[in-house]
Parts: sequence; C-alpha cells; structure tokens
Amino acid sequence: MTKKILIVEDDADFQDIYALYLQGESYQVLRADNGREGLAVLERETPDLIILDLIMPVMDGEEFYVKLREQERWRNIPVIVASVNEKVPPKVAESGVVAGFLKKPFTMDDLVKKVHNCLE
Repeated sequence: MTKKILIVEDDADFQDIYALYLQGESYQVLRADNGREGLAVLERETPDLIILDLIMPVMDGEEFYVKLREQERWRNIPVIVASVNEKVPPKVAESGVVAGFLKKPFTMDDLVKKVHNCLE
C-alpha cells in the first residue's frame, strides 16, 4: 500500500522538489501552503507522515503542530520539521515528539533517508 506524505510548506518550489523526489520513491504526496490548509487536508486524508515548514503565512508551523497534537486522531502521525531555524521551537518540543528535523538547506538524499527512517 502506498504511503501518503503531507507537505506543509509555503514555498511552491520546495513543494515541487520534495514532491518530485518523494513520488520517485513511490509515495503519494499531499500538499498544503500553510498550517490552515494542512489542517483542512487532514480533515479529508490521513497521511502516514507530515513534512512541516515552520515559517509560513496564515498559520505557521508551530501553531499547526500544536493543533495537530491536540487531536487524538492525528496525534500519532510522525512529523519531520524542515526549517531554516537551528532547532525545534519550544512550543513544538512541548507538544510532542518530532520524528525528524532537517535544517534548510538540505539535500534530497537527506530528505528521502529521513522519510524512509520515519516510515519504517
């Protein structure tokens, strides 16, 4: 069964590159431009993994992550934070365990390895 990955990222170029590589690894890719759109996608689909940017308009990654962990049905979805920040912000760290962290810029090989590790 094909694993679904939700990319919550405001930069369309990053979304496209992530999707290209992940689809090349036979993952189904869902997309959202911000946290609010990410929550809307979660109402319709249940991904196996979320790749989350932190700095976004409308609803940032921190707020999205807190809301994600407040919902029982989404609480156990692993999240890889992909950000220019040096570390995971306190609100995110306090809300639950992050499955992985990638500091931008990173290679697509690093992304694919992290995804594989989180989904094994």
